[in-house]
This record gives sequence, C-alpha cells and structure tokens, in this order.
Amino acid sequence: FGSSSFGLEQDCRLCSPQSRSPPMALKAASMPLGGLSAAGTGARGGGALVQPLPRSLARPLAPPQRMWQRQQQQGSRSTWAAVGSVAAFCTAGSSSAAACKEKRPKSITVYYGDLPFWRAECVRMSLFIGGVAFDDKRDQKRDELKAEGKLAFGATPVMEVDGKMLSQTQAMAAFAGRLSGLYPGDDAWLAAKVDEAINGCTDITTTISGTMRLPADDKVKAREALIAPEGRLTMHLGGLERLISENGHPGFVVGSSITVADLAIWRLVGWVSSGVIDGIPMDYVAKTFPQIQGLCEQVDAHPKVQEWKAKYDKFYGKK
Repeated sequence: FGSSSFGLEQDCRLCSPQSRSPPMALKAASMPLGGLSAAGTGARGGGALVQPLPRSLARPLAPPQRMWQRQQQQGSRSTWAAVGSVAAFCTAGSSSAAACKEKRPKSITVYYGDLPFWRAECVRMSLFIGGVAFDDKRDQKRDELKAEGKLAFGATPVMEVDGKMLSQTQAMAAFAGRLSGLYPGDDAWLAAKVDEAINGCTDITTTISGTMRLPADDKVKAREALIAPEGRLTMHLGGLERLISENGHPGFVVGSSITVADLAIWRLVGWVSSGVIDGIPMDYVAKTFPQIQGLCEQVDAHPKVQEWKAKYDKFYGKK
C-alpha cells in the first residue's frame, strides 16, 4: 500500500474483493442536511457524535444523476480538460481539446498491486476518466521494482513517465489530474485545496494503519477510540467534511465538477466503510459526515466511474 505498506500488510484482507465502494443504501436522506448527525452504532462500534457545522456552511446535497445529466447535455462528444482554474468540458475537435493532448507524455506506466486502494486508484481513475493512455501494471512485485531502481522511497504506487520515475501519492495524483483535466490548472488556491484533501486522505490512512500491528483484542478498542466524538479519525474526516462544505458546491472538494481529490475521497471511504476494519462500523462515515457521503454519491454517479467499476467488477460488483 506504500510507505512500507503503512503496516497494512498485516490486514491484507482490507483490499480483498470483498472491499467495495461506500454502501449506497445509506443515502443522505437519512441524515439531516443542516450539519453533522450522530453516527449510528455498528458491530463493535459505539455511536460517535460530533458538533454540527455552522448553518452557513451546511448546504443541501443535489441529486447526483441530475448533475451529470446537465453536464452531459453540454455535448456528447466532450472530454474533460483543464480550462482556466477548474475542470471543465473540452469539446472534441476544438483547439482547447488539442491543447489538452499536446503536453501528454508518450508513455505512462502505473505500478501497483491488483488492489483498489485509494492511493493508486485515484491516479488510475483520473487517467482513465481523462482518456489518457497508460499501462496499468498490477503484477510486478515490489522487490523487482526495487531491484530496477524504480522505488525512490521504497514503496508503491509509483509512475514511470517517459522513462522517468515519480512517486508519492499527492505528486502522482496532481500530475495525473493535470494530464486528465481533473486538477485546477491556473488557480493556485484551488490546486492547494485539492492537495490539502489528498493529504487529508493520507492522514486518515496513517491514523488507521497505526492500529494494524496491535494485538487482535486491542484493535477494536483502539479504533472505537478513533471514531469517538473527540477521536482522531473523527477529527480527520471532519476536516474533509469542512472542505466540501466550504467549497459551496455540494459533492465536490473544489469547483463544481469532479477532481482527482474527489476520486481519492470516494475510494478512501470505500475502504473505511467496507466492513473489513473491525471496530469501524460500515455506516460510520455515511451517518456522521453527510457532505462526504454526498460527494461519494456524486462520484459514484459519474458515467466514467461506472464504466471503471464495471471493468473491475471483482472489486466493485455487488456482493
């Protein structure tokens, strides 16, 4: 999983085929739109209460399918491209569409295992959504990559771009997002907010991974403390919740269209809510963080995300 696997190799089942996207049955309709609600109790997990967001930051969640229908009406022959400071549609055949492809590398290879963990998945999916060709290498072992000098920090995922190596999740996500149009182009502030969200995902991963090496009997207690009202995981997820609320466009970290940060959060929540992390109830995120849940529903409704899920049905198919 990267960075010495963050100890996650101890729980290799976390990204098994049983891991899946956020439970879509847990709809935002069950949550108050005026702010955060109380987390429901789950197996081994107690309820977690957090303070509601200020009313000025809480906004209703728009129906995902309606948003995509509006966007698709702008033209069926559209692809994503970075135009100005936010991701926007770039009509195929236009000069701006040509500019999107002009700076693309000749070859890109993403190295990671055959797992849907967010660190690699947000990079892969960003390239896929943007129509950027890449080689998705899932079968090369870490020892082989290390022997070839491709692991500058000793961890995966990594990218090889025209023979040069790039590592670290935030750097790869930003690079893939720029190529695909899922990263703010000319707005330094919006770019920083995307980076902030991705680094927030890393914080959440690090917090959970700190419990992986604990004895089995201690893991659940430690994780229950993390999801408590003042728990560290509640704090980290609350940070992502606030970023989405402050954006002003429900369902997105920045702007009014999908970015690589949204993909990262969507997949991260898919892992946290998969039910394979003992002590963290499957409905913890959905019931406690309505803005995050709304973002996950927006991302899940994206036609290219649906296409990706169908392609990798073994990870995303209904169980």
